[in-house]
Amino acid sequence: MKLGLSVYPEQETLEQIEAYLTLGAKHGFDTIFTSIFSVDGTRKEIVDYFKKLTDIAHGLGYVVDGDVNTWFFEKIGASYDDLSVFNEMGIDILRMDGPYGDERDAALINNPFGIKVEYNTSMTRVVDNALAHGAEKERISTCHNFYPQRYTAPSYEQIKGMNAHFHKLGIPVAMFLNSQVEGTHGPWPVSDGLPTIEEHRDMPVSAQLKHMLAMKTIDLALFGNAFASEQELEAVARVLDKATVSLKEVDPKMARALRSMYAMHGKAVPKEQLVRIPFLIHEEEGLSEAEKERLYFGFHADLGDCLNYMLRSRLSRMAYGKEEIKPRICDKPMFERGDVVIVNDHLRHYAGEVQIVLKPMKNDGQRNLLGHVDASEEEIFDLIEALDFFTFVKAE
Repeated sequence: MKLGLSVYPEQETLEQIEAYLTLGAKHGFDTIFTSIFSVDGTRKEIVDYFKKLTDIAHGLGYVVDGDVNTWFFEKIGASYDDLSVFNEMGIDILRMDGPYGDERDAALINNPFGIKVEYNTSMTRVVDNALAHGAEKERISTCHNFYPQRYTAPSYEQIKGMNAHFHKLGIPVAMFLNSQVEGTHGPWPVSDGLPTIEEHRDMPVSAQLKHMLAMKTIDLALFGNAFASEQELEAVARVLDKATVSLKEVDPKMARALRSMYAMHGKAVPKEQLVRIPFLIHEEEGLSEAEKERLYFGFHADLGDCLNYMLRSRLSRMAYGKEEIKPRICDKPMFERGDVVIVNDHLRHYAGEVQIVLKPMKNDGQRNLLGHVDASEEEIFDLIEALDFFTFVKAE
């Protein structure tokens, strides 16, 4: 997954934009979204402005995605078969806020400048029609909307079908992160955030990104509102760092276990890397070293047959020897959703299994409480399927 920022020339100076992009580049951000049609002026003034902006962005390693529509094409002197003005500006991707809806979309996509074209993710028929008219798939991407007005954004359930449609086609899907910094802005003077789905409006940015990772269909996560804080940029960069593990770093014993797990589902192990959900855990006091070792070993996954009362990690048992997991007293009569437990020696055969509780479970003394997943991340549980790997990061 890639990371991006949004900048709004009608509300920000070039100096502010350059400072923000410099900060983002420091943390691995490499795409910017901006609105071209919101800048007033003559054709020359608009071209000159975006030349300056794209020079700054390209110098910092960014790809520039500009929002346009067919009305703006007429204003700037562009057309579906002449994108020379955008090439002059240095634009890499044109987000078509309004498509042509016919064979002209294919001609637009196959332009001689190599400028890629992005459509709203809701425009499945538009993209399908463009492909049918010979559009090159590799030049197409999609991006969801953002929703400044509270309670107007769709739910994840409403967008997952669109995501799946383009994921199956191999066409990238982008989605907006929502900065929680007060007073941020978008293209309009509204400060209730710019999320793609309503669930994310008040969610910490790290939890938003983990939710997107769990969707398995998002290729680019962009901050919609500006300016996100450096702490937020660092937070999402840390999530990606913890989420991605090179398979070259996996020891031979674990590699064999992974092959066995994937074979059970008729799948091959990914060639280069695994993506894991790094759940934030509020750790209980008094954990033994054996418990910590199994909790944080990094390759938890449910085989898919136990997704009822728990996410069950057999690997945390299989990866280690039969070291004691001594029972510890826990006064809770019931384990609740989000509790993280480990099977102890009262159930010796399964001792060492780490489990995330999905439904209330009686505390029968066979499990030790290790901690609790942060409440902001519990929604992610519903997206975890067979062979979706997860790990844990201790809350500070």
